[in-house]
Amino acid sequence: MSNYKRNYVIYYYGYFVANLILIYVNVFLPVFFFNILNVNRAELATIQIFSYSGLFLRPIIGFYVEKPFLRLNRKKILIFSAIGTLISFTIFLINITVLTLFGIFLFITFACSSIMGVSIDKYIIELSNIEEIKNKNILCIQLGMLTGSIFPNIIFIIVYSDIYSLSFWNLFFLAGILSTLPLFFIVFLIKVDNEFNERSEELEVQPTSRKLLFIMIIFSFLIYADKLYEYPLEPWILSKYGENFFLIFAFYLIILIILNAISILLAGLFSHKFDKVKVLIFSTLFMGIFLIIAPFVGLIGFIICFIIIQMFAGFVVINMTSLMIDISKKNVMIFQILIAFTILARVIFVPLGTYLSIIISTEFIILISGLLIILSVIPLFFIKTNDIER
Repeated sequence: MSNYKRNYVIYYYGYFVANLILIYVNVFLPVFFFNILNVNRAELATIQIFSYSGLFLRPIIGFYVEKPFLRLNRKKILIFSAIGTLISFTIFLINITVLTLFGIFLFITFACSSIMGVSIDKYIIELSNIEEIKNKNILCIQLGMLTGSIFPNIIFIIVYSDIYSLSFWNLFFLAGILSTLPLFFIVFLIKVDNEFNERSEELEVQPTSRKLLFIMIIFSFLIYADKLYEYPLEPWILSKYGENFFLIFAFYLIILIILNAISILLAGLFSHKFDKVKVLIFSTLFMGIFLIIAPFVGLIGFIICFIIIQMFAGFVVINMTSLMIDISKKNVMIFQILIAFTILARVIFVPLGTYLSIIISTEFIILISGLLIILSVIPLFFIKTNDIER
């Protein structure tokens, strides 16, 4: 097997594992914590602040990835971060009923998976000097993300019995752990030619507008207000519509994930033909509006609203990323600052949503999320086309 083909497997499975973990943590663990264990939500929210801060390693490592020490040892860094991800994921699932241990090892999982993600991205950038290879690299990570997001739902459907049974959850967690184990062997396949190891390109860095940077920081933070309902949503669905519907909901999540992937594909193909700021404003406004409507229109209305939201979300992701690249003007530090604020949004909004679920209904948490997303659009009106092109 050639170097390139060996690396394709790692690109795919690295992103598969990272997204599988995210679905376990953000979709199924909320149900386990809220509906099965009935944990102290204030305590869980405090632990989440610490755990999600592990994601900050991604922009930090991303900024220093070109330093000589990291460049010379990146294969070791990739291997150790992948193994660290697997071990910490296994340990926090085994100790999931002990919130403190769960929080510590979730922090390590996020930290290690962030380092693994940056390492894989760096390999992809260096090995994408040929257009055909670049497209295959991108296809591998996109397929990894898609299947990694879908697979936990398939596991849930296959092993489903009594959702309130601890034996069911133990089996579900065990299946998740076993699904990640092949990475332990696959990661050792990574191979890079010497010509790529020693290559270092100096990019011409242009000054970044402070106004545009400030605008993008506000938008990048507020657009992640949907993280407010990340933990309350699934427990609310189970409590409101019952155990039988929640099994159907797992199928529905698969559909949403596929629709979001199609949306991202369409946005990547067609967004460049339009003004990206206008597309971003339009898509974000509709996301916010349908979020406000979703919890108050009944089950069918709720399903339709979230389908529409996922379709617009793809256009938001593509155009926001493109705008972040434009504003950073090849300055790695500026781009990583913007990434850091999207992570800060997760660190704040996820625990805040968990805590708010103690005092207000999930319907109003979703409503607040929609309002904040609509507010995120306001700074974008101050961006002019010539500001970006300058």
